[in-house]
Amino acid sequence: MAKFMCTHTIPPGKFSADQIRQFAQAAQNDATVKGYRSFANLAEGKAVCVMEASSKDAVAAWFTKMGMPFDSITRVELEGDRGSIQSA
Repeated sequence: MAKFMCTHTIPPGKFSADQIRQFAQAAQNDATVKGYRSFANLAEGKAVCVMEASSKDAVAAWFTKMGMPFDSITRVELEGDRGSIQSA
């Protein structure tokens, strides 16, 4: 599966930390997407996550189904970790 980086603008107070945990768990149990990594600041209404899926459309459909707003979904070409960059 390909990886997709996703950005979200969430109205402050719309989601709790527990709801974000539930989204993350749901992504682990879904047949079409898998959550890879996520970062969020609910007080500022921003979140970034990396999802694995067969296509951008599959990720968009999942976010829509889950009621999670998103600003962008971009396929990952390069992935870095602590100064090491490799093809995704």
